[in-house]
Amino acid sequence: MPFTFRRPTLADAEMLLDWRTRPEITRFMLTDIENDIEQQRRWLATCETRRDYEHFIVLRAELPIGYVSYAQIDRVSRHCVPGTYMVLEPAERHLASYTNTFILDYCFYRMDMNKAIFTIMAENERFIRAKHMAGVRLVGILKDHVWKYGQFHDLHMFEQTRGEWEATKRIFRREHTLAAFPS
Repeated sequence: MPFTFRRPTLADAEMLLDWRTRPEITRFMLTDIENDIEQQRRWLATCETRRDYEHFIVLRAELPIGYVSYAQIDRVSRHCVPGTYMVLEPAERHLASYTNTFILDYCFYRMDMNKAIFTIMAENERFIRAKHMAGVRLVGILKDHVWKYGQFHDLHMFEQTRGEWEATKRIFRREHTLAAFPS
């Protein structure tokens, strides 16, 4: 199995804070956070009580290499906003594209969502290209939607339905991708 996923614990607070505040990661995030370990621990504790949010640490060979979240979970209309970031060496960055199958299988078959909505800042050109190449539909661009670094940024909105996902070519078998997550 190329990846496994586990739920974050309070012991992960320092690692997640380090990742989340790295310039190469935070520059593509919609919000910035303070470099405050106690605030990070409080956020992790709060996440455990939320029904509109799920998240995981991504592991490769049992080593943490990234983070995936499912935000704005609407269990009635059955949609959510998956998000991810990876902390890989430049020669390994191609591995990030393989996590998509795991992330969407969990979304559609474990969480029983009907739609995944992706929000990507315009400056994240590599991720926008990846969504286009994966056949995910661009549904619009929200102009000047995010205020960050003293200026407004456009936000690209993509979506994929469960039916569209089922019609795509698979890299990994569903029983393997779902087995990578805790029950």
